[in-house]
Amino acid sequence: MASAGSIRSRRLAGTIRKHLSVELGRDIADPRLAGVSLQDVELTSDLGLATVVVRIDYGDDGPEARKALLDLLQRIGPRLRASLAPQLRMRRVPELRFRYDTGQDHVRRIAQVLQEIREEDAQRASSDEPSSREPDDREG
Repeated sequence: MASAGSIRSRRLAGTIRKHLSVELGRDIADPRLAGVSLQDVELTSDLGLATVVVRIDYGDDGPEARKALLDLLQRIGPRLRASLAPQLRMRRVPELRFRYDTGQDHVRRIAQVLQEIREEDAQRASSDEPSSREPDDREG
C-alpha cells in the first residue's frame, strides 16, 4: 500500500507539472520556449525541491540549444516558483531545478545499435552462404 506521503508527493508533482506547462505555454511569451515540453516533475521526500524534467520536442535539439534552454529556465525559475505559490497553498513552495530529459536520445541510440547489428548479421549470413554456382565438372 502506498504511503500518504508518496500519494501527496505524486499529486503535488502533477499539480506542479500542470501549472508550469500552462505558464510556459501561455503566460510566458518567449519564442525560445517554443517546442519545450515538461516530461516529469520529481519531488524530494521533504517536498523542498522539485526537479522539472524538460525536453525540446521540435527545432534545434543540440547541446548548445539544451544548455541555452536550461539557462533560460533557471533564470525564470524564481518567477515560475512565485506563480506556483497560490496554486499549491503550501507554507513552503518547492525550489525548482531543471534537467534535460535524455531518455529519447538513449532510445534512438539503442535503435541505431540494433539496426547496425541486424545489418552485420545480414552481411555475415550472405557471405557464409555457399555459392549458388555449380562446380565445374571439367577434369583437369
